[in-house]
Amino acid sequence: MIGTISGNGLAQSQRIPDIGRASEGFAHLMAHVVDLYCAGGSSSISTHEAHELAASVAYVLGIADTTPDETACILDVDDPVALWHEAIQALEGRTDAVLALWREAVATMPPIRNVALRDTLASLGNIKKRYNVYFAAHEVPCDIDYQLSVPVDQSLLGLDYVEVWLAQLLAETRWIAQFDTASCVTVLERVCPDYRGLHVNLYDLLLPHEGKLAPAGAAASRRT
Repeated sequence: MIGTISGNGLAQSQRIPDIGRASEGFAHLMAHVVDLYCAGGSSSISTHEAHELAASVAYVLGIADTTPDETACILDVDDPVALWHEAIQALEGRTDAVLALWREAVATMPPIRNVALRDTLASLGNIKKRYNVYFAAHEVPCDIDYQLSVPVDQSLLGLDYVEVWLAQLLAETRWIAQFDTASCVTVLERVCPDYRGLHVNLYDLLLPHEGKLAPAGAAASRRT
C-alpha cells in the first residue's frame, strides 16, 4: 500500500491510526464472531474459547504477528466485520490453492507405500471439510504424521503451515519421481526393511543411494 500513487491511497497509508477506534472495532468484531460461534444462543463462552476465537480472528486478519501500530492500521476501519468476512473469502481461496498443490503432490509421488505418508495425504485431502475458517483458522486443519527431510517451522499457523509443508513434500516427491519405482523399492528394502510402517522420510533414505537408482522409465525401456 505504501507504493500507491493515488492521493487517497497514499493518505490512508501515511495516516496515524486511531488506537481507540481500532480497539473498539476489534471488540465489535469479536462480539460478532462470538454471536456466530454461539449460533444466536447464549453469548457466554469460556476463557479458552475466547482466546481461541481471538487467535482465529487475528490469523484471518493477518495481525497475529504484527506490531500494535500495524494492528491498529488494519483495524482502524469503518466496518471491521466486513473486513473480516472479506479476509475469510481470501482464506477460502487459499484453501482451494492448497488442494491443488495436494493433488499435484499425490499425482507426482510414485506408488511407494508408507503408512505415515498415506495417512497424511488422506488427511490433507479432507482439508476443505476440516478447515474451520470462521472459528479456528489458526489451527492446522489436518493430521500430519509423515516426517519431511526439512522440517516446517513450528511457529507457522493454519494454511501457512500447510502450504510450506506441501511445497517441501512436492520438492521431495519430484526428486523421487525421477527414478524407477522398482529400483527405489529395492534400495528402500535394503536400507530400511520396514520403510512402509516406520515414520521415516523416503527422500532421506534414497538420497545417499542416488547412484543405485535407475532413471524413471528405465524398466519399460529394457522390456521394449
